[in-house]
Amino acid sequence: MKRWFSFLLACIALVICPVLAKDLDIVFIPKSRDQVFWTFMRQGVERAMREDGHVKLTWRGPAHNDDIDSQIDILHIYSKPGVDAIIIAATDRSRLLASVEQAAALGIKIVAVDSALDGKAHSNLITTNNYAAGRLAAERLAGLLNREGSVAVLRTIQGSASTDDRADGFLDYMKKHAPRIQVIADEYGGGTRGKAARSAVLLLEKHPRVDGIFAVNESTSDGMLRALRQAGLVGRKKFVGFDTTDFLLEGLGKQEIDGLVVQDPRQMGYLAMKAAVAAARGAPFKEQTILTETVLVTRDNFRNPEIQTLLVP
Repeated sequence: MKRWFSFLLACIALVICPVLAKDLDIVFIPKSRDQVFWTFMRQGVERAMREDGHVKLTWRGPAHNDDIDSQIDILHIYSKPGVDAIIIAATDRSRLLASVEQAAALGIKIVAVDSALDGKAHSNLITTNNYAAGRLAAERLAGLLNREGSVAVLRTIQGSASTDDRADGFLDYMKKHAPRIQVIADEYGGGTRGKAARSAVLLLEKHPRVDGIFAVNESTSDGMLRALRQAGLVGRKKFVGFDTTDFLLEGLGKQEIDGLVVQDPRQMGYLAMKAAVAAARGAPFKEQTILTETVLVTRDNFRNPEIQTLLVP
């Protein structure tokens, strides 16, 4: 009964008297600083902060999304008294676990965003329905290939839950709904644009007859487009990418990319901050996992106003 009464008081303080709410110190640890995706997400985070009015934000992440050690170091730095909550986009779902558990043991509330974390130390996971997103990419590519031929998948780094879920959704769809399409390559390309581009060049050299390609995130899509241009293969290989940048939209407009699966990182950031604030004030969200949707962006629809809001930071 005492616990329920405390919960009720917290809800009343949040809803009726937000001006009395304690100022919160919340840390956001993205996967990297080199992707437009996080610019979108920060906009959602800041919208939630404005609505609350009592949040101090620290935003700090590694330079690149394959620098797992730096992300762990950053997490350790901010696992200290005075920090109320940490929102983290885990680069590696298992390697971050021990550090996340240490932070939670100090009483810091943990919210996972974008990518899943192992264990139960986090109060919420706010992420795209990545498995469904991978299936959406597969449906598009299978249709472009008339459900026969060969495809390749370019992943980013091992341990990234979000991107592996996309690849798994893609592969499962092909196996079930397009059995005449052969997956001839399924490779990890690295966590930066440069590494992804080099891996994409090697993939195209090893499999020159591949008919279609799926790249699972912003950096691998960027790298694959550069590799296709370098090899003179743009327009000759069907290509579905993931996420949005000016460079990728240029490729879409030039008919070098046949589709981009686009997330809503603003909404993810908004909900992640809302979840962190609620957890820190003792009134956590009922839904532990919240999934946001994706859309397939093509040359036919990318100028639609509702699509444009997802494409421009």
